[in-house]
Order: sequence, then structure tokens, then C-alpha cells
Amino acid sequence: MLPLAYTESVELKNHLKVIDSLRRDILSAPVSPKVELKLRWEAKATRIHSSLALSHNLFSRGQVVKILATQTKHLPSDYSDVIYYKHALDYIEEHFTANPRPTTINTVIAVSAIALNQQADALTSSMSDASGPIRTLLEYLENQSDHPVIQAGIAQCILSTSAPIPGDSGVIARLMGSLYLAKYGYDLRGLITVEKQWITRQTSYELALASLSREGNLNLWLLYFTQTLEENYRERFEDLTKSRFRPELPSSFWELNDRQKGVLEHLSDPASSMTNRKVQKIFGVSQITASRDLSRLALLGLIFPHGKGRSITYTRA
Repeated sequence: MLPLAYTESVELKNHLKVIDSLRRDILSAPVSPKVELKLRWEAKATRIHSSLALSHNLFSRGQVVKILATQTKHLPSDYSDVIYYKHALDYIEEHFTANPRPTTINTVIAVSAIALNQQADALTSSMSDASGPIRTLLEYLENQSDHPVIQAGIAQCILSTSAPIPGDSGVIARLMGSLYLAKYGYDLRGLITVEKQWITRQTSYELALASLSREGNLNLWLLYFTQTLEENYRERFEDLTKSRFRPELPSSFWELNDRQKGVLEHLSDPASSMTNRKVQKIFGVSQITASRDLSRLALLGLIFPHGKGRSITYTRA
């Protein structure tokens, strides 16, 4: 029996009320596409660094930024955790943002396969013992009318403690929490960086998670989860309204050439897609140049890649 009980205390309700208010303010704040792109890119780097740091990855944030900003396909193997985490966030962003379709065991397997770089079949086999509790958790969340933030908090806590993914050091649990936030628009279009709150107070984060086994309920964890999310929302509102971001990369990093702008124009139709061969044909460039243009747009989070090798296609983010 999973420990899914919690009480909606006055304090918890107040945190949720403030979160809802800040969410409306953030999503309605006027901001240029260029500034939002920079803030989203910065947020992704912060999330990856902070979440991996919680799992004892020793990369600094500056190192994570450099890894993400590197376009070469031949990265050292020890960079893989950063790249796979980014791929998992991209997958969630593309497939689950504002898309409240049911979250199933296959969803967990898909996210895990990307983040852990494992075959789905192998994960399905290794998760045989854990699949029952995970299904119970997901069915509970699908059949309840809990606030989306509460759903995200429950998913993250249970997958971190009572129903962990085999081989997971907390990464998949945090990604699944992110997925529930994205489903209902509480990831603020990819601007949240709540993982930063958790790594700066890691002991508090771990104690809050451990409270489930000590207390037998989710009360302390959900209070901690909503409080830190509210703190992050406040920070993000300040960053957004004052256009604050770290000048870690040169301004040229954000500039697009005419071909790259043209690719985005061709992808303005949501049903359209682009391939390397199409770029070559439309713009009269070589395969290498087309590959560089597409890789750059994907690097900036403006397009999503699908498939592998020569069959890869791209759609607009």
C-alpha cells in the first residue's frame, strides 16, 4: 500500500494560492521572444546542473553550460549525463507541455530510457518488481482532482522513495515531477528552476523526502515542495520582468543567420517538418552546412529532432 495520504492545511493552500497568482502574472508578462529564449535556455542549464548535483554529479554550472553549448557530436562519455538529461527535458517539453493525456507506465519507461540512455525493453524487464507500485501511483494521480502542483509533488516523492525506478538516483523522479508541472502549464513555458532551491538547501530537500517514511504521510514533503516552488516562481517573475539573465555566453551565440531564420519560417506550419536534405535543396548548401544549421537551431531549443542518423527530421518547438 503506497503512503499517498496528505492533509490540505491552511499553509499548503496559501502556497498554492500564491503559486497560481504568480503563474498568471508570469505567463501574462510582456517579454520579447529573444529575452524569453535566453531565459529558457538559462533555466534549462540551471535545472540540469542542479538536478544532477542532487544525484552527486560534480559538474559545475559553468561546465554544464559549456557542454550544452557545444555543437559537436563527439562529446566525451562523462558528459553524457548532461546531454541525456537535456534530451529528457526536451521530450517532456515536446510531448507533454499543455497536454493532459494520461501518464502511464510507458511514459515513465520512455522518460527513463532517454535520461538513463537504456533500451526500453531492458528497462521494462528491470522494472518488473516496481511496475505494480508505479502503476498504482499513476492511476491514483489520473483519478484524483488534486492541484497540478500537488500531483507533481506526489509523483516526485513516491518515485524517489516508495516506488523508485531501478538504477535511478532521483533523476527520473524529478523529471516525472517536471512532467506533471508541464502537463498543466506550471513549468512556466520552461522557465522554472526549482531544482536550484533544492540543491542550495540539499539537506532540507533530503529530510523533506525522508519525512514520508518517518511520518507515514506526504504532509511535510508537499509543504516543502510548494514552498520552494513558490520561492522559485517569485525569482522567475523578477528575472522575467527585469530581463535578468547571466551573460555567460557571447551575444553572437544567440544570433541566427539568414538560412537558419529561413528554416524557422518553413517550419511555421505546425504540421511541417524539415530534414537535412530539404535544407540542402531549399538553400543550395552542402550536407555539412545543413547539418550545422539544424544542429544550431536544436541547440537553442528552437526545433526538436526526431529519429536518428540519416532519417532524422525536425519540427518547430
